[in-house]
Amino acid sequence: MWESFVELDNIRLNFNKEGIWLINFALAFVMFGIALDIKTKHFKLIFNKPRPIIAGVISQFILLPALTFLVVYLIRPSQTIALGMILVAACPGGNISNFISSLSKANVALSVTLTAFATVLSLVMTPLNFMFWGKLLAQTSDVLRPIEIPIFETLKTIVIILGIPLVCGIYISNYYPNFKSKILKPIKIASIITQVSDFAITS
Repeated sequence: MWESFVELDNIRLNFNKEGIWLINFALAFVMFGIALDIKTKHFKLIFNKPRPIIAGVISQFILLPALTFLVVYLIRPSQTIALGMILVAACPGGNISNFISSLSKANVALSVTLTAFATVLSLVMTPLNFMFWGKLLAQTSDVLRPIEIPIFETLKTIVIILGIPLVCGIYISNYYPNFKSKILKPIKIASIITQVSDFAITS
């Protein structure tokens, strides 16, 4: 039944401005460590064969929300939990996915590229997906509200936590390889500690 998870509706997450900036700084630091493993040639290879980017964007904004809708329809949580699941599915991936890709020795340049594309597209696709799939759930009609994403603030955040650390990390990786080899391991260790701290702050 939809009411089976209703007790979760009482959970609240409170973020103040200082906490948000601390999290953004931590994400930027993690992104810098990730970028140390990336060279400009990696991006050239990706854009010469863009199919993985197209597949990733389709998976992010079409397949994931659709599958989440199916799960919601089957398990029938409370209205707000259902919309929360749809909202999470409609949001783009972030720096944590890049960090996991780095730890698992995956294609980090592709992961970063998908994050950049998905984040920009989310300005349109996240509100669109949320309203589209939310309206299909008749039970959520009385709590469904449009999402407004502040474009300037979002773009500023992208530059801070993705753009600047990415450029700095790639620059050091390409032009200061000896320095990179000295700082890479300590930064990766610090990044893991940072992620654990972030989870503690937000939990």
